[in-house]
Amino acid sequence: MEKLRTYLMSRPLSLSGKAEESLLALGLNKYESRVYLTLVAEGVSTAKNISDITNIPYGKVYEIINSLALKGFVISLPTKPMKCRAISPKEAIKTAKNNLTNKLKKVEDVVLSEIEPLFARSKEFVEPKGIFWILNGRSILNKKMEEMVGKAKSHIHIYTSANGFKRLRAVKSLLRNAKRRGISITITSQVSKDNRDVSNLFNFCNRKHAKCTHSTLFSVDGEGCLLIEPIPDDDSMYYGRDLGVWVANDKFVKFIEHLYESNFNNSESINGTKN
Repeated sequence: MEKLRTYLMSRPLSLSGKAEESLLALGLNKYESRVYLTLVAEGVSTAKNISDITNIPYGKVYEIINSLALKGFVISLPTKPMKCRAISPKEAIKTAKNNLTNKLKKVEDVVLSEIEPLFARSKEFVEPKGIFWILNGRSILNKKMEEMVGKAKSHIHIYTSANGFKRLRAVKSLLRNAKRRGISITITSQVSKDNRDVSNLFNFCNRKHAKCTHSTLFSVDGEGCLLIEPIPDDDSMYYGRDLGVWVANDKFVKFIEHLYESNFNNSESINGTKN
């Protein structure tokens, strides 16, 4: 008997390891895969024969056969002793696909009806409604201002130093184009003999005098603003280690713009302004 067991266990099925892996992917466990492959190779077989071939305990084989029958991989024959045979792989895989599809549909229904709403609610609290970014370098900040001007829909507010007014030449052409699109542009800055010529280049904007300041505010549409600390506060348009904070929090930006507009309304107009 032992020689027979050894002989049966050593009989090759002529299958690659991928065959069993594929059955595992279809939802069979390791023992079920082994029994099904044995039945495919043997044809009709008894539980005793399967046990001898697979080395799975005899009593366990009946349990596995019943499980495979429920999954549509084997069929039991009304014989004594009981025999079973494999369902054709083509039919078995169709059954497995249907089972997996139904199972996935049930899982999908639960996920979408119970888990997705929970995610949506938590996202409202986890994700802030505003954004704060730190930007470094004058060239990077110039690009951000260019982006803001390009997206402007109603107004642009600028508050800057005397040298900052000179640096605005980097975005002058874009500001002029925005004005042609109907965008209202206001600039508040300290204007003196040193930068009056530059100020006149922006006569298409509504300009007003400001007290001495060393920082720059660039705000658009009440939706986003850029606060810039120039390092150094010189007249170079592209070279500087400037530090900027980009803010896209509606309440914060509108608060900043309210302060700006109050200051702008109380400031002195610059001669030659063209509204």
